[in-house]
Amino acid sequence: MKRLSYICCVQRIPVSKLPFDTLLGNLTFDIPESYDWPVVKCQKPAKLEITDKIEDGVRFYTHKLTFRTCREDLDMKDNYAYLVTTIEGKRYLIGNKERPYPIINMSDVHPDSLGTSAMIEYTVLWGNTRKAPLIA
Repeated sequence: MKRLSYICCVQRIPVSKLPFDTLLGNLTFDIPESYDWPVVKCQKPAKLEITDKIEDGVRFYTHKLTFRTCREDLDMKDNYAYLVTTIEGKRYLIGNKERPYPIINMSDVHPDSLGTSAMIEYTVLWGNTRKAPLIA
């Protein structure tokens, strides 16, 4: 059985504009179609890693989203939530209106080889006691 879980689309929105206050559990839920999530133009596929571990008897999930783009002006001051879509059409929400917010870091590498990517790499990290929920 093949699993096509490549990330083909990355979107983001300030957490203050999310259409809900909190999420309970890891349930699938819907975001209204009229809600506009700006697309981050990036090299495909992006990468999403979700790992979990037990800390003090509580399961803790760490989400790491990595994408490359030519944009140097991506806002990193405000708190954003990220909506990522797989090639199968599954969508996952990284972040919400509550702390901890996703943290974004930039890596602008000037390579020493012509075969190495010169794109800017952004890494989004988010840790929570729940896994990123699946969006219907």
